[in-house]
Amino acid sequence: MTMSFRLFGALRARGPGGPVLLTSRAERAVLAMLLLEPGQVVPRHRLAGRGDRAASLDDTAAAIGQALVEAGAPGLLVPHAAGYRLDVDPRDVDVERFTARAWAGRAALAAGDPAAAAAELEAALAEWDEPLAEFAGEPFAGRVIADLENLHAEAVQDRAEARLMLGDVDWCVTELAVLVGEMPYRERLWELYATALCRAGRKPEALAVLHRVRNLLDEELGLAPGPGLLALETAIRGDGHP
Repeated sequence: MTMSFRLFGALRARGPGGPVLLTSRAERAVLAMLLLEPGQVVPRHRLAGRGDRAASLDDTAAAIGQALVEAGAPGLLVPHAAGYRLDVDPRDVDVERFTARAWAGRAALAAGDPAAAAAELEAALAEWDEPLAEFAGEPFAGRVIADLENLHAEAVQDRAEARLMLGDVDWCVTELAVLVGEMPYRERLWELYATALCRAGRKPEALAVLHRVRNLLDEELGLAPGPGLLALETAIRGDGHP
């Protein structure tokens, strides 16, 4: 059975017979909650009252089940006394694929395999879009969105580190120049940017970047640079090779 579920951007679902057509916000919200925990029973008290509150949870679930049947995917929504379970392969859910590959990339990087890390992280980041975009105001979505955005930021940094380890210095300099503007309070990005500049033979620019982040942290957050930035600056000034 070929299934596809997207929680990045607007909710989209497709079965072997075509798209899963949901007619109410309640149906879309409940399906989203079930997709966040594929194969797990989601308790009734968490599913009830999301989105459009005019219909009961059981009516909403029945409508989702019928939409799945019409899309050629019968039997996926399983009722339990405690709630409902959606029997889908996590690999068919974009958020699950992103999460699994981001963590696999991090594990490969920690194991000293930057090529494998870069491949996993590129695949993870190719999935990325605004998470749960249409449910940003829903209570169930807030923590999930925050966790996904943090994992995305970490994956971006992990990819840059992997590419730097592989010697893609020019790519790293160009990419990190943009990223430090988009995520200015992530010290690791600044470390990677300064390191890439130094390896590109642009030591004065690397020191200027470290001076820039030092001022940023002091003026906007009242913080001193962390040990990583300080050690990097010491290495560069002492003709080290970061």
